[in-house]
Amino acid sequence: MINPHPVNPRSQTPRPVAKRVPLVVLWSQRSLALLVALNYGLVLFDLSYVPWRNFWLQGTLNLPGLKLQLPRVGNLTALYDPIKGIEPNRETDHYLRLVDQLQDQLEAQSENEPKNEPKPEKSKSETAAIQTTLQALQDASADMIESNPFGAVGKSGTLEKIKNRMRDRTSIPSAKLAFEQFWSTNSLTPQRQESELLFFDRQIRPLIETNYYRGIGENGQFVDRFWRIDRWFQLFFAFELLSRIYGIKRRHPSLGWREALLWRWYDLILLLPLCRWLRAVPLILRLQSSRLLNLEPVRSQVSRGFVGVFAGELIEVIAIQTINQIQTGVRRGDLKSLLNATQNPYVDLNDTNEIEVLARRLSEILVYQVLPKIQPDLEALLQQNLLHTLQRLPAYQVMQSLPGFNFVPNRLTQQLASGVSQVLTTVSQGTHDTLAVRDPTAADLTEQLVRHFTLALTEALSDQNTLQEIQTLICDFLEELKVNYVRRIADADFEGVLEEAQLLSRPPRR
Repeated sequence: MINPHPVNPRSQTPRPVAKRVPLVVLWSQRSLALLVALNYGLVLFDLSYVPWRNFWLQGTLNLPGLKLQLPRVGNLTALYDPIKGIEPNRETDHYLRLVDQLQDQLEAQSENEPKNEPKPEKSKSETAAIQTTLQALQDASADMIESNPFGAVGKSGTLEKIKNRMRDRTSIPSAKLAFEQFWSTNSLTPQRQESELLFFDRQIRPLIETNYYRGIGENGQFVDRFWRIDRWFQLFFAFELLSRIYGIKRRHPSLGWREALLWRWYDLILLLPLCRWLRAVPLILRLQSSRLLNLEPVRSQVSRGFVGVFAGELIEVIAIQTINQIQTGVRRGDLKSLLNATQNPYVDLNDTNEIEVLARRLSEILVYQVLPKIQPDLEALLQQNLLHTLQRLPAYQVMQSLPGFNFVPNRLTQQLASGVSQVLTTVSQGTHDTLAVRDPTAADLTEQLVRHFTLALTEALSDQNTLQEIQTLICDFLEELKVNYVRRIADADFEGVLEEAQLLSRPPRR
């Protein structure tokens, strides 16, 4: 019996209820997730320390077209440089010490000069010391340009900046001559000493200070001692993983130790000494499970993006592949095998002749519901055809001239059409009623009719020429189907389809 008041199946779908987790368990999960986040923060800091060392050293952040001076973070480089195997570069460090020595000598010379009195000539000892320091700076500048101590750590661009700034300051194209001119008494006159040394401290010294030396280990790679910090986290993560595996094994005794380990496969990433950036995977999963982060909208959007990109191509490929297989089967002769198979005994799985039931149901709908509704249209069509046939008769032209005969054809055709349509409907309903009765003789006759019809149709289609023609037509039709419809699948608005699917999957509002 059909329910007269169908219920929307979506209205019966229960809303997803979040699984309740004990508060103690939830906070322990959050604490562990925050610990993993702390470890991952240290990993990111370690990975970015060398590229960002200038910022940690000087607090200067250089952006495209913008330079920001931020407060320095304590003496962080002195603490973390040993972890990365970073030491002061001997050559550039010696160069800066020479500059400091020169500044001290010039300051001492200025302090020794008497005030409010005519300035006497510089003492020979002070002048000789300053000349020696200037000569050493000229030689050190030439050595720095030739040996390029910045290149070992990939900072050759810093040396180019130093050379360009010195060329601009002295207006000399050659970098060596520019340094030689800068570190000379002609440039460092008493009137220009302060401005020149201030230029060096602001423009050149910060660039030289960024250079360093980084040791190389026996493996040929730069020294990296981050493992000394990370090992304590790894030991804790290993202990936690073992405890979780033990708990899973107790809750599910049927699982083996390997299956229990694979249950928490993502925690193994926390124990890897290489590719530490992959720890983002267990971090995200832990933040999601501890409800500190809701990534469901992100996951949904990412999945929509992937489906939107590949759905069109995937459906197009599947459709083309399916049609190609049908074409191949038709060319191979599967159609003839299918026709021959209809003569074989049919295997019934549920003791029901589905074709007979469908035919009976469709005929019932056609006879009792469709025919009564289209009977006026059927009468009009029959009347028009009868009138058209009658008008073509020779006697109709003669009889039309008789008085009062003009209305006869219309009335005659109308009565005939009404009678024919009524007879057709009555006969159809009567025939259906007769067949609907459980008459063994009628059932045998119907089965015989269907069997003879199938055999006759199979013999007609088994003709080689006819079969070849049908196969060609089917293959051509499938090819046109690919060209006209399947190729357009990729142009469909899959974003709109996915959005509609997402709206349909949401529970109804109450």
